[in-house]
Amino acid sequence: MKVEEGKQVTLDYTITTDKGEHIESSSGRGEPLKFIFGGQVGLPVGVIEELEGMEQGDQKEFDLPPAKAFGQIHDGPTMPVSKNAFPDDAVLIPGSSFEGTAPGTNQTVKFVILEDLQENVKVRLIHPLAGKSIHIKVKVIAVEEP
Repeated sequence: MKVEEGKQVTLDYTITTDKGEHIESSSGRGEPLKFIFGGQVGLPVGVIEELEGMEQGDQKEFDLPPAKAFGQIHDGPTMPVSKNAFPDDAVLIPGSSFEGTAPGTNQTVKFVILEDLQENVKVRLIHPLAGKSIHIKVKVIAVEEP
């Protein structure tokens, strides 16, 4: 059975930087990644493109440029954030950078202030791997009906 829209895919993977520095792996998570292909799983678009059509037992290694991985720094989403969410001594001017937790996740992200909106500031979220090429090694463990 091929990896295609609507199939449940179980995947072992390792992600490294283009310099070989370990970023993440399924072994580090303690279990393979299981997801419905085509659903919202947070995988970079380049990974989805590479996985499509693979079958159980297939292995592949590939490099992804930033545009197919986690985007460029200027590609991150923007959102308003209350000034009350910042420490009292924070300098809230355009160009100031901070770290925080992305909404709805436990993931630490960097963000930069773009604009002062009176009670809020407009920020751009920056994925930690934005602007970086990555190397991925995958093995399809299973492809099943959900």
